Amino acid sequence: MNKSLLLVLSALVPLSVADEVKLKDGTVYKDCTVEVETPESISVMVVVSGGIKESKTIKRELIETITKASPAELAAAKIDKNYAKPETMNTKELEAALEELDAVIKKNPQGEVHDAAVKARATIVVLLEEKKLVEGAKAAQEAKEAAEVTVRTKYDHEAGKLLKRFKALNTARKPYQAMAVYDRLRQNYPGSAALAEAYPDAVRISAQVNRTLDVLIAAKEKSLERERQVLSQEEEKRRGNAKLTQEQRSALLDAFQKKQVAIRERENQLTEVHRAHRKKVRERGDRWFEPTAGSLEAMRDIKLVASTDAERLKNQEKETGAGSAALKKAWELCDEKKFDEAEEVLADIRSAQVPREYYEELRETVRVGLQEQRARERAERAEAARKIREDRDKKRQQEREAAKAKKKK
Repeated sequence: MNKSLLLVLSALVPLSVADEVKLKDGTVYKDCTVEVETPESISVMVVVSGGIKESKTIKRELIETITKASPAELAAAKIDKNYAKPETMNTKELEAALEELDAVIKKNPQGEVHDAAVKARATIVVLLEEKKLVEGAKAAQEAKEAAEVTVRTKYDHEAGKLLKRFKALNTARKPYQAMAVYDRLRQNYPGSAALAEAYPDAVRISAQVNRTLDVLIAAKEKSLERERQVLSQEEEKRRGNAKLTQEQRSALLDAFQKKQVAIRERENQLTEVHRAHRKKVRERGDRWFEPTAGSLEAMRDIKLVASTDAERLKNQEKETGAGSAALKKAWELCDEKKFDEAEEVLADIRSAQVPREYYEELRETVRVGLQEQRARERAERAEAARKIREDRDKKRQQEREAAKAKKKK
C-alpha cells in the first residue's frame, strides 16, 4: 500500500485494541499505549480528543493494574486501522492492498490476524470491482467520444496534414514535390478546405514549372545541337585538309566517332536513370516528379504533366472547400437533432465528391436519427389521438349524465 496513505489512515483512525491502565483512584486510560516502563513510573500515550494524543507519566504507586494487548490483538487492530477507509484508495492502491492482505492471510492461516485480514480483503475486493467497472465504463465513453470526434474531423485533419506538407515544400522551393502532394490532396480530399487553400499556389506553381521546363528543354536541345555542329565542323575540316596523311585522317575519324558515341552513351545513361525513377514514381501513384538533371526525355515527360495541369487548373472553377463546409454543417445539424436538414446536406457532400469513407458514419447517424425522430412523431400522434378520444368520451359521458339529471327533474 502507498506509505503516505497508511500514515494518513493511521493518524485518523485509532487502534481498536490497545493497552489499558487503571489507577487506584478509579481513573482508567483505555486505548492507550505504554511506551516506557521504569521501576518508579510508566510513560503512557493517551488519546485526549479527536484523535489527538499526548504523553503522560504516571507513578507506580498510583497504578492499580496494567493490561496490555496481545501481539495478535495489536496486529489485528493494525489491519483494521490501516484498511479502515479503503474507499479513499485508487485502483492501484487497492490492488497493492490485496497483495499485502493475501500475504498476511497466507502467513496467518487462523486466529484474530487472519480474521481481520479476511474481513478487510472482502471489503477491498468489492470496492476494487466497483472501481474497475466505473473506470471501464468511463474509458468506453471516452473512447466513443474520441471515435466520434475522429470521424467528424478526420477528413479535414488528414487533408490539413497534406496542406502543411504542400506549403513546406513550396516554401523550400521544391515545386515538383509540392505538386505531387497537391495531386494526392486533389485525388483523396476533393472538396476539402485544405484543397481550396492550396489551389491558388498550385495554379501558380504549375504555370511556373511549365514555363521553366520550356526554357530548360530549349536550352538542352540547343546544347545538343551545338555539340553536333561542333563535331560536324571538325569533320568537315578533316576532310578538307589535303595535308593530312592517311594515318592522321584515320586517327581523327576515330576521335570523331568516339565523341559521337560518348554523347549517345551520356544521353542513354541519363535516360535509363530517368526511366527507373519514373517507374518508382508511377508505382506509388504519382504523376509529378523532379526530372533527372540533364535528361531531355525526363524534361519532356514532366512537361506533358506540367502543361496539362497548368491548363486544367487555369481554366477550372476555383476550389471552394464545399465538402468540408457541408460535412461540418451536417454534423452540426445532427447535434441539433435536425436530421431532415442534415439529410439534404448529404447531397451537397456527394456532389462535392467527398470520398465515401469520410461521410458513411455521418449518413448512418442521419439514418438512425431520422428513424428515432419518426418514431417519436408517431408516438406523439398516437398520444394526441388518444387524448382526443379521451376528451370526446369524457364529453359524451358528461352529456349523458346531464341528460339523466334533466330527466330526473
